[in-house]
Amino acid sequence: MRDEEMVVALLSAMIANRPLHSSPAGQALNRLVGTRYEPWEEPARYWDEACRAQGDPLQAMWRLSSSLAEEAAGDVAFRSDLDTWLRHHQTEPQRSTNSISGSAQVYGPSLQSGSILGDVHFHQAEHAVIRPQLVPRQLRPAPAHFTNRCEELGALHRIHHTPRKGGPALAVMSGPGGVGKTTLALRWLHEVADQYPDGQLYADLMPGAAGEPEPMGSVLGGFLRALGVEGDQVPAEAEEAAGLFRSLTARGCIAILLDNAVSAAQVRALLPSSVASTVVVTTRWRLGGLTMDGADFLHIAPLHQQAGRELLTTTVGKHRVSAEADAVAGLVSLCAGLPLALSIVGARLVTRPQWPIARVVRELKDEQRRLQALAMDEVSVLSVFDLSYEGLPPEAARAYRWLGLHPGPGFSPEAAAAALQVSKGDTEVVLESLVDASLLNSDNSGRYYFHDLVRLHACQRAEAEDSAPTRDGVVCRLLRYYLAFTAAGDRAVTPLDWHLRPEHGDSDVSYAWQTSRDALAMLERELPNLMALLRTGYERGFDALVWQLAESMWSLFLHRKHFPDWMTAYGFGIQAASRCGDPAALSRMRHHLGFAFHNLSRKQEALQQGVASLEAAREANHELAETEALGLLGMAYRSLGRFDQAVEVLRQGVALDREAGRVRAEALGRRRLGQALLAAGRIEEAIGELTRGRDLAESLCDNMVKAMTTVWLADAYTRAGHASEAITLAQEAWSIVAESGSSQYRAQVLMVWGEAAEALTELSVASNLLRRSRAFYREAGAPDLGRVDRALGRIKAQLADGT
Repeated sequence: MRDEEMVVALLSAMIANRPLHSSPAGQALNRLVGTRYEPWEEPARYWDEACRAQGDPLQAMWRLSSSLAEEAAGDVAFRSDLDTWLRHHQTEPQRSTNSISGSAQVYGPSLQSGSILGDVHFHQAEHAVIRPQLVPRQLRPAPAHFTNRCEELGALHRIHHTPRKGGPALAVMSGPGGVGKTTLALRWLHEVADQYPDGQLYADLMPGAAGEPEPMGSVLGGFLRALGVEGDQVPAEAEEAAGLFRSLTARGCIAILLDNAVSAAQVRALLPSSVASTVVVTTRWRLGGLTMDGADFLHIAPLHQQAGRELLTTTVGKHRVSAEADAVAGLVSLCAGLPLALSIVGARLVTRPQWPIARVVRELKDEQRRLQALAMDEVSVLSVFDLSYEGLPPEAARAYRWLGLHPGPGFSPEAAAAALQVSKGDTEVVLESLVDASLLNSDNSGRYYFHDLVRLHACQRAEAEDSAPTRDGVVCRLLRYYLAFTAAGDRAVTPLDWHLRPEHGDSDVSYAWQTSRDALAMLERELPNLMALLRTGYERGFDALVWQLAESMWSLFLHRKHFPDWMTAYGFGIQAASRCGDPAALSRMRHHLGFAFHNLSRKQEALQQGVASLEAAREANHELAETEALGLLGMAYRSLGRFDQAVEVLRQGVALDREAGRVRAEALGRRRLGQALLAAGRIEEAIGELTRGRDLAESLCDNMVKAMTTVWLADAYTRAGHASEAITLAQEAWSIVAESGSSQYRAQVLMVWGEAAEALTELSVASNLLRRSRAFYREAGAPDLGRVDRALGRIKAQLADGT
C-alpha cells in the first residue's frame, strides 16, 4: 500500500468507527498510539484533537492519518501494526490484484499467475504452517450468579485502558480458594470480549493429582493449535513453542485467562508479546515476581454481609431471603462471606425448598462439621482448602496447622513465634509465605489473622496430623506467652498493686511501654485473644495457667470495665482455681468477680462473693487476700445500707494493712472506709479517713488512687456545706481521670462536681456536668443511674420554678 493509500485507508476506517474515544476500534488505535508516542508528540496530539473535535472532525482525523502514514513509511514494524489494525477495522476491502477471494481458502503451497516466463519452483515451508480457522473463544460461559464486585471490575477496566509499552496488560488476582477469582475474571472478560477481535484463550494451571503443575509445553501446544498451527507443526520443546506463540501474537489483540497459576515463571512463559493483548491471572499465591513483567495486582476479599445477602438472593430467591432475614445474616457470617460456601448452601436450599434457612444455620454452627456441610456433589470448600494446603512446604504446613490452634481472632509475630518455637525472624518468613499462599491475612499493624473457614480447616489438619500432646503443647505455649505479656502490662498499669504473681509465665519476656496508658491500650487490644485463651485453656485442663491469666487481667478490667468479659473471665478463674485446690487463688478470683457485681449494683451477688472470698483467704492463711476480701465485703454492706457492718469490716482491713506496712492497701482501705462513713452520715469522720487516704496515695505518687480518693473527699465537703472547696477538689481529680481514667471514674468525678455546682446554684453548669456524667456511666455499662438522674431531676424542677 502506497503512502497516499494508507492515509485514505486510515481516514476511512476512523470515520467508520466514530466516536473514536469509545469505540473498540478507536480504543485499539489509542493503545497503538499511546505505546509509541509521548503525549506531547504530534500523533498523540492529533489523536486528542480527533477525539475532542466539535462539529466536523475530518480535519483532525486527516492530520492524524497523514502523520501515522508518514511514520509507517519509515518503520516496517509500525506499518505492520497499522496494517493489522486496518485489517480488523477497515469497512471496505483495500484495492488489490492477483488475490484469492470469496470462499476460497489456501492450505499449503499455492500458485496463482498470469503469463510465466522461465521455470517455476515450489519450496516446502521450514516453519509452522498456519491454518486459517475460527477465532478461538475458549472461555467458559459468564457466571449466572454474580454480585458486588464493582470496585474490582473498575480496577480491571483501568488496567485494560492503561497504555502499555513492551508487553500485554497483566492483571493478577489473588485470594483464598473459593473467594470468586475465576468468576470475577470470566465476568469481566465476557464484558470486554468484543475489544479482543483475535479471540480468547484459557488454561487451567492447577497442579494435577501428583502435585505437579501442568507442563508448559502442553499448555503452549493447546494455545498454538487454537491459533491455527497444525498439530504436527507444534514444537516439541517448550522454549521453542513459547517463541512461536510470541511470534504469532505479536500483532494480535487477544485476551488470555490463566486460571489457578502457582508461580510467576509459569505465567511468564505464557505471556503474548502484543501490547494490545490482556492477560488475567487467578492465583492463590501473591506471585510478586510478576512485578517485573508490569503486572497490576488485585487481592480479592470475601464478601461483606450485604453482598453475601445479595448473592444468596440471586440463588434462593427474594421471598425466602426476606422471610428469614436473621437466619440469612447468620448464614453469611458462618460462611465468612466466601462466595463458594454461599453458593453451595444456596444450591442446597434451592434443591430443598421445604427447608427453612434456619435449619442450615443450625447445621453450620457445629464447627466440627461445618466444612463437611459446605459441600454439594463434587464441589466442596474442604477440597478447595486441601488443595492450597497440599502446596505448602513442610515448615509452612506445620505453621499453618499449629497457628490454626490459636483460638483468638488474630495474633502478633511474637505470639506466633512462641507457638512455633522458632525465632521471630524465622516466624515472619513463614507467616509471609502463608500470606503469599492466601491462607493467612495481615493488616497494617503487622498482625495476622485467618479467614474463619480457613482457621477451621487448619484446626482439622492439626487434629488429623498432630498428636494430642503436640496440640496441647502449642496451646500451653500460647497461654504462657499471653500470661507473660498480660502480667507485664498489668505491672505497667498498676506497678504498686499486688497480685498472686504467675509462676508459669515466661520471665525472659519483656515489654517496654511509654506510658501506663499505652500498656492499657495494648491489653485492651488483646482482650478477645485473652478471653478465647481462658476458655480454651480451661477446656484443655490448664487450670493453673487459666486462673493466673485471669489474675493478670485485673488492671484491665478495673480501668476499662468490659463487664461481660470481666464476669466471664473470673467465672473461668473460679472454676480453674477450685480444680487446682488453691484457696488463695480462689479468694482472688471471687474477689474480682464480686467487684464486678458491686460496680453493676448487683448487691446480693457482690455480698456472696465477698463472704466466699474471705472464707477462702482465711483457709489459705493469706493476709493480703484477706484484706482485699474485707474491702469487698465492706463495699457490699455499704451498698445494702448495712453501714455499721461496713464500717466494722473496713476498719479490720485498714488495721491489718497498717500493721503490715502495706501503704497502698491502707490508702485504698481508708477511701472505702470514708465512703462507708459518708453513706452513714458521719461526715466529719469520713473527711478524716478520706484525707488520710489521700495523703498516703500522694506519698506513693499513685495518681489514680489519689484522684479517686479526692473525688469522694470532694463529695464529703459538699455534704458538709463547703461546695466551693469541693469543686476545687473535683477539678483536681478530673485533671487525672480525664487523661487516663476509665469511663466509670470519669462519670463519678463529673457527678460529684455537678452536685457541688448544684449546691452553689450554678444550675446550667451542674446540668451540663451531670449529663456528661450520665453519658460516661452508660458508656461504662453501669446500670444504676439513680443518683445522677435524681440530681438532674432536682435541677430540672428548680429551673422550671425559676429558682
